[in-house]
Amino acid sequence: MKKFIASLMATIGMSSASHAAEKIETVDINKIRYTMPTVAADAIDYVMPTKETFEGAPQFHEDEWAQLEFFSKNRLPEIQKILKEYKAFEKANRTQHGWLKIYARKVARTQSVLAGISPKKLSSDTAYKLLPAPILVTSSRPLGQVKNGFALQLGENAEIYGLTSDDGIPVLGAHLAGADDMLLSRAFALLNSKYGLILVDWRQQFVIVSIAPDGNFDVWHP
Repeated sequence: MKKFIASLMATIGMSSASHAAEKIETVDINKIRYTMPTVAADAIDYVMPTKETFEGAPQFHEDEWAQLEFFSKNRLPEIQKILKEYKAFEKANRTQHGWLKIYARKVARTQSVLAGISPKKLSSDTAYKLLPAPILVTSSRPLGQVKNGFALQLGENAEIYGLTSDDGIPVLGAHLAGADDMLLSRAFALLNSKYGLILVDWRQQFVIVSIAPDGNFDVWHP
């Protein structure tokens, strides 16, 4: 297990030696700026990945969790309300070199995005390959593999990921690591057509609601 943990840390560019070499510095807290305006305030549970679940699992920073995410269309008014509040907060805290405060989004996860749908069913319906749950990291260490999580491969460096519950899928997000945006556009078109889902880009502050008859996206922003 120690070898596996060391391998996991090395995979994301860390080692015990790097920890030993770290130098402690004092920073004026009043000068600290956040590098992004918003994060999801989700309580995420983690498990230690196994050799099998580590292979092929997406890996990304915890702050990327649910920055792009799908919701059922009936939650559009709720999402619009949050976006309006967040826009005012973001504008008030924006500075030249970051944000004074960060907006922690509190989105109810009790209502499933996809009720009664399992990851295997979602994979079958979309023809996207089912992957192990995401592994989340910080800038200095791995946090672990998301418990009850899963992922679907959209293409190179592009995934849909989420959580499962007894009722279905309460969280369904997307992550692109320098990938072609068209991969996400195609995924939205498929999920919107099949399940009526909308797509929220929290950092860019807009919602893709549907696809217009002319093929353009119907976008709402505060």
